[in-house]
Amino acid sequence: MTLKEIKQLLYEVVARYHPGAMIVWEKTKGVTPKPPYITLGYRNLNRSSFPLSDDEGEHKYYNYDFIFEINLYTVGKEVRAGNASYFENTAVEDLEEFVRFLDSEGITGELAQKNVTIVCNPPIRDLSELIGDTKFNYRSMCEFVVSFVGTADGEYGVSGNELVPNASGGGLQEFTEAKVSVIEEVIIQEESDDGN
Repeated sequence: MTLKEIKQLLYEVVARYHPGAMIVWEKTKGVTPKPPYITLGYRNLNRSSFPLSDDEGEHKYYNYDFIFEINLYTVGKEVRAGNASYFENTAVEDLEEFVRFLDSEGITGELAQKNVTIVCNPPIRDLSELIGDTKFNYRSMCEFVVSFVGTADGEYGVSGNELVPNASGGGLQEFTEAKVSVIEEVIIQEESDDGN
């Protein structure tokens, strides 16, 4: 699995639980949506120093982990009080409900089949703030540690990359097409001291 694939998987899991919210990756260009919406972010990608290989030596496997962050923005829950109403902050409880979904047997089982784990890194923070004198921006945030197994295939570790060069200008088509050379047979001959 690649970082691109794990980001897509995370997006799909969040979208599956929040079909009524817009979900965007942070640090992207665009107009800020109206609540409810969720921003996703990640940082500090770590990779194991030494790979594991399969028996044929065709694939190298690395253990990866990174911090995954979810920010949930909501209008809250409308509460009626006589002839008036107000909105109660539900950001923390809504995000905690999602954490329970992630920790469920159904989701952890699906992720385990893909060699992925998502572990909540408490606490769930209330980052709500007052806007102007009367309006609140209800927001909660939680970090997770995501671990997955990534592969580095081919002679240069980038076999199978779809976008060449990448968005930053790196990579060549020849790197993605190069095959690993494997010695399949070795013949050993014993020579005597007289050179025969």
